[in-house]
Amino acid sequence: MTIIAETDRLIIRTWIPEEDAKQAFEIYSDAEVTRFLITKAESLESVVNILQRWVTIAAQLNNGTGLWAMVLKETGEIVGTIVLMQLRDEDQQFTQDYEIGWHLKKSAWGKGYATEAAKAILDYGFNTLKLPVICSIVQPENTASIRVIQRLGMIPIGRTTRYYKMELEMFNVVAPT
Repeated sequence: MTIIAETDRLIIRTWIPEEDAKQAFEIYSDAEVTRFLITKAESLESVVNILQRWVTIAAQLNNGTGLWAMVLKETGEIVGTIVLMQLRDEDQQFTQDYEIGWHLKKSAWGKGYATEAAKAILDYGFNTLKLPVICSIVQPENTASIRVIQRLGMIPIGRTTRYYKMELEMFNVVAPT
């Protein structure tokens, strides 16, 4: 396990598929949580496979990006996932665009964890990985994520169909100078 970042309340770390599967299943088996996601879990085994795929993708890219667990420092509870990854185009080819995103379990909604984790990962992306721009893309109906994006100071770019084979709202933020 590697710790990517820490905040006042959270540790952001790599997933440990076998150990974390039960808590991840709670997140990715909830229809409300996965309403706007491609990732959905049907069994504990499917979650282990999802987490293993995420770990493998990060290792193969070997560029410091990934999909990481958001863990409460106080209790060790996993409350969600924070993502910083290269986006793929409609042909599944990696682009030069990097996306930040998050998924939280329902009991963690409205507590500021997404904003807190995203600020830490934006800092990591800009200062450690030296990324010039980080974007976020979201379904227009996902108002909760759009509110987080706004709190992060991301600028609306408009709608795009370049990623995930659907029309999405795109936002970005440029590295501070």
